[in-house]
Amino acid sequence: MFLQIVRFIGNCSPLGQFWRTIIKFAFAPVTEVMNDSCRTRGDYRLWMLAGLSVWLLGSPLHAEIRPHVESVDHPIIQWHEWGNEAFERAQGEDKLIILDLTAVWCHACHVMDQTTYANPRIVQLLNSQFIPVRVDTDQRPDLDARYRAGGWPTTNVLLPTGEIIFQANALGSEEMQAMLLEVQSIYVTDKALLLKQASHLWDRVHEKVEAGRSRGNVFQASMAKQSVDMMRAQFDEVNGGFRDAPKFFEPEAIQMVFAYGFFEDDPELLQIGLDTLKKQVRLLDPVWGGFYRYAEQADWTQPHFEKMLSIQALNLRNYVEAFQLTGDPQFKRIALALIEYVSRFLTDPQTGLLYESQDADVRGTEGQAFISGAEYYSLNESKRLAFGIPNVDQRIFTGSNALMAWAYLHASLVLEKGVIGDLALQMLNRMFEERFDVDKGLVHGETGDEPSLYGLLSDHTFFGQALLEAFRVTGQYQFLQNAEALAEVSQRLLQDSANGGFFDHPQMPGQLGLLNFPTKPVRENLQAVLWYLDLFHLTEKPMYRSIAENTLQAMVNSRQPLPLALSGLAIDQWFRIPIHIAVVGNFDDAMTKALLLEGQRMFCPGKIVKGFDPKKGQPKWGDIIFPYEERPVAFVCTDRMCSAPVFHAEVMEKSVADMMAVLRDPVQK
Repeated sequence: MFLQIVRFIGNCSPLGQFWRTIIKFAFAPVTEVMNDSCRTRGDYRLWMLAGLSVWLLGSPLHAEIRPHVESVDHPIIQWHEWGNEAFERAQGEDKLIILDLTAVWCHACHVMDQTTYANPRIVQLLNSQFIPVRVDTDQRPDLDARYRAGGWPTTNVLLPTGEIIFQANALGSEEMQAMLLEVQSIYVTDKALLLKQASHLWDRVHEKVEAGRSRGNVFQASMAKQSVDMMRAQFDEVNGGFRDAPKFFEPEAIQMVFAYGFFEDDPELLQIGLDTLKKQVRLLDPVWGGFYRYAEQADWTQPHFEKMLSIQALNLRNYVEAFQLTGDPQFKRIALALIEYVSRFLTDPQTGLLYESQDADVRGTEGQAFISGAEYYSLNESKRLAFGIPNVDQRIFTGSNALMAWAYLHASLVLEKGVIGDLALQMLNRMFEERFDVDKGLVHGETGDEPSLYGLLSDHTFFGQALLEAFRVTGQYQFLQNAEALAEVSQRLLQDSANGGFFDHPQMPGQLGLLNFPTKPVRENLQAVLWYLDLFHLTEKPMYRSIAENTLQAMVNSRQPLPLALSGLAIDQWFRIPIHIAVVGNFDDAMTKALLLEGQRMFCPGKIVKGFDPKKGQPKWGDIIFPYEERPVAFVCTDRMCSAPVFHAEVMEKSVADMMAVLRDPVQK
C-alpha cells in the first residue's frame, strides 16, 4: 500500500526518481533559508513533496499494540543519545542517522514503540545499517524546534552531519522498512549530490547571517485591530475556538480578545472569549480536573487524554481572567479544579516544584496499554484507582514551572488563595537559586542529577515574566532585581544586537546538525517583547523599551508567519500606556490593604499597582507627588492624567471604568 500511494502521489513517476526528488528538497528545516531554496525549484516537485507530507504526517498506525520483551529472538534497538558519540559513529561508519523525536506523554509514540520498533526486521535494519538516535521533545526543545515536522513522533532520516533528507510521523513496519531501504539506496547512489546540497545549504545560512535585515519601523497600532478582525472571521460560532478540527487550546487568543475587548469596550469580542472557555470545558476531566491536550473533533470531542503542565497553567490564567471579568462562579470552579489537579498529581511533595505531564493511558510493565485513555477517563474515581493511575512524568522543567508560578500568583489574589501564591514564590526562589547561572543562564532541566541545557529563550522569557508578576503581587524588589539580572544575561547570551531579536539558544561553535542554524523563533521573541515592555513600565528604563522595539521590528520584518493573536497582543501592548494605580497610606492600615488588594484583583490588563507609605518617604511616582491627608487614598492614572481621590475599594472599579471611557474618547486618542 505504501509503495502504491507513493507512486500515486508522484504522478506515476518511478519510485526511485520520486524518492530522489523528495530527498533533494527535504534535508533543510522550515526556515527562511529553506524557503528561499524552495522558491528556486519547480512547483511540480514541491507539489509532490506536499503530497507525501500530507499522507505521511497524517497517517495513523492501525496495528494493535503488543507487548515486547527483550530476548535472543527479540533484540531491541540500540538507541543513541544526541551527542558527539552518535555523530562520530555515523561519520566514521558512513551511515545515515535515524532520529526519533518522541515524548513521554505521546500516545502514538507508545504505539510505534510496541509495533514498528518492536518488529525484528526493523530492529535488525536500524541496528546494523543506521545510527538510531532518540530525542525527548520536552528535554530538548531546541532539537524539537529544528527536527519536528507536524507532530509526535517525528521520524527523521539525517545525513551523518545532521541535515534532514526525509521526515514522517508515525510509520507502520512495512512503511518504515520500505523507507529505510529506499533512502539507504539513494544515499549510496547520490551521496555526492546530497553532500553538495548540504554544503550549499550552510553557505546560504552564512550569507543570511552576514546580510542582516532591514530594520524599518513597519508595525502600527492598526495592526492589532487587523489581528482582532481576522480572529473574528475565524471564530467558530457554533463550537467556540478559532479553527475547525482538530481543536487545540489557544490561550493567547483568549488573552487577546479579553484585553482588546476591555480596552475598546467591545462586549461582542469579550463574548467570543467567554463562549470559547465555556465550550472547551468538554476537555476538562470531570473527576480529577485538569485539561486534556486537544480534541480531534470541532465540537471538542474525541480527546487526546494527555495532561500537560503548560496547558494547565495557560488555561488557569484564562479562567481566572474570565472570573475577573464576569464574576461568574463557573469560571472560578474550573480554575479551582485545575489547581486541585496540579496539586494532587503534578506536585513534587519534596520540593514543591511541578512535574511535566501525565500519560493518557494506564500501561503495563512492558509499556503496552493496559487500559486506554478513552475507557479510563470515562470511569469514576474508584474504578480508575482499581486500574491504577496513568504514569506521571516526574521531570521538572523550568519554563513550564514558571508558567504555572505566574498563573498561581495571579489566581492567589483573584481567588483569595494565598497558599498557592506562597507556593509560587517558593518555586521561583528555589529555581532562581538552584537553576540560574550568571554565565550560562537558566537550566532547562536535569538529566539524572546533572543540569541539562542552559540558556533557552523560552525558559528565560517565561521565568522573567513570572518574576515580574511576583514583584507586582508582593511589591518585593528582590523579584524585580532578579528579573533584571535574568534580562541582562538574556541580552548577553541570546540577543542579536545588530539585527534585533533573540536566538532560541546561545550561539556556540561546534554544535551538531541543525543546532548551527541561528534561529529566532517568532513566538518566543514575541513573548520576549511582552517581558521587556513590562520591564520598561516597571523600571522606567528606556533600554528595555528599545530592546522590545527592536525585537518586535525584527519579527514583523522576518518572513516567518506571525501568530495572529500573540503578534496582535504584542503590538497592542506596545502602543498602550498601562493604567497606574497609586495607593497612599499606612501599610498596616486595613483600608490601605483593601485598596491595594482591590487594585491588584480587578481586571485591567497590564495595570501597575504601587503602594506608598508616607512614613517611609514622599509618595512620589515619576514626576507626580500624590496628596495625602492622613487617610488611605488611591489614584487611577495614565501618563497624562489622574482620577479624583478614591477612598473606598468598592469605588475603584468605577474609577478605572471612568478613566477608560476618557481614554476611548477620540479627542484623547
